[in-house]
This record gives sequence, structure tokens and C-alpha cells, in this order.
Amino acid sequence: MVSLTFEGVMSVVVTPFDTKGEVDLGALGRQLDFLLANGVHWIVPGGTTGEYYAQSIDERKRVMDFVADRVGKRARLAAGANSARVAEILDLSAHATALGYEALMLAAPYYSLPTTQDLVDHFRYVAANTKLPIILYNFPARTGVDMSPDFLRGVADVPSICAIKESSGSFARMLEHIVGFDDRYQRIVGADDQAVDGFLWGAKAWIAGASNMLPAEHVALYETCVVRRDFVAGQKLMRAMLELFYTLENGGKYIQYVKYGCELAGVPVGAPRRPLLPLSVEEKARFRALFDTIKLAKLAKAA
Repeated sequence: MVSLTFEGVMSVVVTPFDTKGEVDLGALGRQLDFLLANGVHWIVPGGTTGEYYAQSIDERKRVMDFVADRVGKRARLAAGANSARVAEILDLSAHATALGYEALMLAAPYYSLPTTQDLVDHFRYVAANTKLPIILYNFPARTGVDMSPDFLRGVADVPSICAIKESSGSFARMLEHIVGFDDRYQRIVGADDQAVDGFLWGAKAWIAGASNMLPAEHVALYETCVVRRDFVAGQKLMRAMLELFYTLENGGKYIQYVKYGCELAGVPVGAPRRPLLPLSVEEKARFRALFDTIKLAKLAKAA
């Protein structure tokens, strides 16, 4: 198996739901077309922003099927295949492989709280029983488990485990990866408000939930920082988006804000699935002001 090089904006696509709470493939198709028209490089269904944890395995497979068919060769595909059950991870991974997905994104199994050694064994087992490269997804706030340096050393000899999306929010962790694992794991930006920092320190890809509503702006920031290496201009772009990104990462309602942002972008995707509730009128007003400020700045054209 050849390890991939991950480059570009990797949009963790939302899963639209209709007024009855069912997966809305028509809305998903419009969302995918919107992302692709604005130049994103990868489409990633089944991530946290896609509310995978609130869907059945059949629903997740149906979304994978639809995405693969709709996207075709217009972008590259990676699949979020995480679950609390190992058998479901392997089932989803095999399904993604058969559909032509190029990589898997996997977090720690949530709720069970595996020890470091448990987690090492888990990922070694999954890697031995799947055929695709694996992007580690460290999100301890959601899983309750940290992918520590000891864990990374424990799977360092598994070539298919080749990248890490660090979503702990810790800039110190990013530096820790540079010092300890710079030549081993590809670093992928996993916190929207740290994108410029990640690019400065060598990340070439950005797994981005907010790209669902601001895809052109994400591509502009990526091209400015990664392609042109113009970090003065990149900092200006980030400064214009930083308050919105900060709200997403620290406001406790990431998925609700992203889905509302899609509506503001002209591509409505419905409400989040319960137990999450839509934003309040006041929250919508505050977020809309941030969104409108970014759009008025015409950042994509400025880049």
C-alpha cells in the first residue's frame, strides 16, 4: 500500500436532514455541487460535522454511496469511518474501499475510554484489517481519549497510519508533533482558528467543517499560505475570519453554526439531528453578522 500525500481543503461535508429528520440526499447533492464549484480538493463524509454519531450504519453507507456517485472524479474522497464498535469501523471501511475512497479518518472509539495501550492495539488491529491509509483524528473533547505522544510512538511502525488531524485545540500539541514526529506523520489542520499556524509549520491540508459555508474563502487561505507561502497576506485573510472561526471552535455549537452558515450561503441543509437543537434567534443574528462581514470583505477575490 502506498501512503498518500494529503494536500488541499478537505471539506467534512454536513449531512442534510429534512423536516422529518431523514437524510435529504437532494440537499446533499446541492451542497456537494456548491463545494466543488468553489474549488475544494477533497470531500469527506462521515466526520463530526456530518453528525455520523447520530446515524445508523445503513444511513452512513447511503451517504457514502451518494457522495461517491455525485462527486465522481471532481474531487478526491476520504471517509469518516469511526464508531464505538470495531465491527462497524471495519464494515464502513470495507464499504469505502469498494466505492473508491482513498483514505479513512478515524478517531478514538468514544465512551469506552481505552487506555493508551488499548488504543495502540485498536489502531493496529484496524490497520491490519483495512486496505486504506488512515488519518488519525485526535478530538479528546468528543472521545474522552487523547492520542498522546506515547500512542503515536506505539503505532509509528504501521505505515498505513500516515497522518493526524489534531483537534485538541492545543498549539503546544502542534509543536510537540513537529519536534517528535515531523518525519513520520503528515500534519493536517484540525482546528479552524489555527489554520495559518498549521500551514506555517508545514501542514499542506486542512480538514475543515466551516468550508461547508465558506468554501471559496478556505481555498483562498490555503492557496495563499500553502501554494504561494505568503503568510503576510494569509494572516490578513485569517484575521478577517478569525472571530467567526473562534465562535465555531469555542461557542459549543459547531454543527449548529455550520448548518446555519450553509443556509446563509444559499444552500440550506436543514437542522441538526436531535439531541442537538437549532440556534436561537439571538445566536443566529450574532452569527449572521460575522458571516456577512466576511462575505462583504470579498476575501476570495482579495487573495
